Amino acid sequence: MLRIPAVAVAGCIVLGLSAPAAMAVEPIGTVDPKTAKPGETVILTLRNCENPSEGGLAEGALIGGETTARSPIGITELKLDTTGEHPSGTLVGITHINEHAKRGTTERIYFACKSNPNKAAETIITIEP
Repeated sequence: MLRIPAVAVAGCIVLGLSAPAAMAVEPIGTVDPKTAKPGETVILTLRNCENPSEGGLAEGALIGGETTARSPIGITELKLDTTGEHPSGTLVGITHINEHAKRGTTERIYFACKSNPNKAAETIITIEP
């Protein structure tokens, strides 16, 4: 199983703080809705992949304590949108907010294109109290 490399996650934070506007287009991940309760369905989108037909992944952070559980979402496959609801080349996935997501917090969701898993994007979601 392909996972988003930790170095890519760290790199997206650094790039987001220091990247000049003229750089190549970077992946952009979004979550809808931006506020959700544990168990609620959310839609994830990823744009600007070099080869969107290869798909992508989204995942939450490891919880720790020798567990592979992730919060607020587990590893989610993103596939090319064929409905026409999103701009051409957009990857889409549907997932649920994990029941163990801590209420009243802001959590990160990380995204990566399978065509270039070392370029990661991230977004945040607020877990309702």
